[in-house]
Amino acid sequence: MRRRQVRRRLFLLILIAVILIVIAVYLIIRYTPTSKRMAYEDYFGTMKDNEAAIMLQDQLLTDQRAFVSEAGAVYLPYTLVREALNERFFWDEEQSQLLFTTATQTFEIPAGSASYRVIDGTLPDDPSQEASFSEKILLQGTGGEKNADSDASSGADSDGAEASGAENGSESADRLEEADAALYLSLSFLSQFTDIASVYNPDSRHVFIRTQWGSVLTANARKEAAVRYQGGIKSPIVADLFQGDQVCVLAQETNWMKVQTRDGIIGWVKSNRMEEPETTELKNEGFTPIEYPSISMDGKVALVWHMVSNQEDNKNLAAATEGMTGINVISPTWFSLADNEGNVDSRGSTAYVEEAHNMGLQVWGLVDDFSADMDNSVMLASTRARRNCINQLIGYAKTLNLDGINIDFEHIDPGDRYTYTEFIREISISCRMNSLVLSVDTYPPYEFNAYLNRPEIAAVCDYLINMGYDEHYVGSETAGSVASIGYEEGAITNLLLMGVPANKLVSAIPFYTRIWYTSQDGDGNIYINSEELSMRAVNGTLKSWNLTPSWDPVTAQNYIGWYTDEGVLCEIWIEDADSLRRKSLLVSANGLAGCAIWALGFQDNSVWNVISDTLALPREEAVTLNEQLKAQDKQEMARSIEAQSSTESETALLPAG
Repeated sequence: MRRRQVRRRLFLLILIAVILIVIAVYLIIRYTPTSKRMAYEDYFGTMKDNEAAIMLQDQLLTDQRAFVSEAGAVYLPYTLVREALNERFFWDEEQSQLLFTTATQTFEIPAGSASYRVIDGTLPDDPSQEASFSEKILLQGTGGEKNADSDASSGADSDGAEASGAENGSESADRLEEADAALYLSLSFLSQFTDIASVYNPDSRHVFIRTQWGSVLTANARKEAAVRYQGGIKSPIVADLFQGDQVCVLAQETNWMKVQTRDGIIGWVKSNRMEEPETTELKNEGFTPIEYPSISMDGKVALVWHMVSNQEDNKNLAAATEGMTGINVISPTWFSLADNEGNVDSRGSTAYVEEAHNMGLQVWGLVDDFSADMDNSVMLASTRARRNCINQLIGYAKTLNLDGINIDFEHIDPGDRYTYTEFIREISISCRMNSLVLSVDTYPPYEFNAYLNRPEIAAVCDYLINMGYDEHYVGSETAGSVASIGYEEGAITNLLLMGVPANKLVSAIPFYTRIWYTSQDGDGNIYINSEELSMRAVNGTLKSWNLTPSWDPVTAQNYIGWYTDEGVLCEIWIEDADSLRRKSLLVSANGLAGCAIWALGFQDNSVWNVISDTLALPREEAVTLNEQLKAQDKQEMARSIEAQSSTESETALLPAG
């Protein structure tokens, strides 16, 4: 009996011990962090021997790879450079070379060479010299799209030193032919002209590129720590931190931080192994951005365009400007692109310029792209044609003694985005070197014309002129204002928000309007037609019909509508002293560079002083006045809605029959 009890006790003790061991093993397995490491190819994806993954800021690019030369130099796909890093590197398909422009120079970079040509200017006859780099700058393979028109991925975040390049690139054609893109640009060369920092890790075969700077949440490692793929001790390790290592903190959750390491790897680390996060100002030390000196007028720009169709029109300057006050720039429509070779037709006159100068006016010759004999896309895509155009325009400017050039290209297609911007960069160099003011006309920004890179154009030109008219135009499906206050203000606000400097932005307003005719046939079909009217013509129309317009607070214009004997509805949203005062007030209230007007000869001379007086207002006073007038318009709209509602109610109460 006693032996049996001893055996039972021994069995229970053994059972308890086994249970405790099982529990201990379970707890150890459950709560002991795994030491398993994630393979680099699982994190970055599979790569060829000559490829490296790209971490752009905080985004791992899955459809683009860097190319790594035998000497260890890192090259980025040109499409990525253009789309996400630096658009000023421009592939010249015609000459099979890469172009890069600064404020005063043009680089011509051939593929497969460490040498390149630097032109002091942009034209072939400008002085030039040869320069060299420590490695081949541009590589061109046989795969992918050779025109480099495919879109690049968007991208990524963290600290890093510049990726080192080989002293002498020795890229073999065999290695590059296996790559996925046709063009690759040296990361080291790119970094000289781009506000980025990079780290290349040859072990993991990835390159991290930081593109954003400023206030960032960072934390230092309190002790050694494992950065895991996900938040959890069983998640595999993707990187190691040592005491004092700094990381960027991307997110914080209970007990875990999402961080990005110095070389861009993103993962999770235990919070108790890190110091308290703090805000750090990250700067790209050692990088100096290219400065683009601009010519600025003393005071506000007050420009008026002068339509000149032939040489005879040049003789009418005195008559056209009679009674004009407050204007300091006149822009005659003298130049037109003639063909796809970049030739330019001129209607310029030295006598006109001399007469304008004697009147105290600067002369900025306008060049348009309205000719039916040329294709803008073809001309802009050709470096030879662009340079020919620039050479001729600068030649005309010198011969005529112009003060500036006004670019008025209005037939820019989405496919011309890069070539058009390159043209503006190139002509800006020649204008800068010849002390000519460069102004560029643009449309109000909308989604359908977002391909126009207005911030870049504004960066290299002296003035960007927003053509704040044609809100409703010939062919519009509805009648309406040519330039309502909301249309003007919306364009100004959006341009400023996208980065166009206020001191370079000129707001263009109209001296014309449209009279709209809305009719209906017997089948109920509605027809809308319109014709352009000058301010003087509007006054004549009002007098002939004995009409008195009323203020429209929505458009901030006087409005009139009436029916003809034939039942046609006629409508005019009028441009007059009242409406132009409100539009020019936006210039002063937003601190813009000035005002432009289309066009001389359409005006009533009573508006000149109204515009000049408004442009002269101090900004604070203009802001206050603008807010007061907007408040009055809102009150007027409220009264109008209330009156309309009251009328509808009274009508509803009338007895039937």
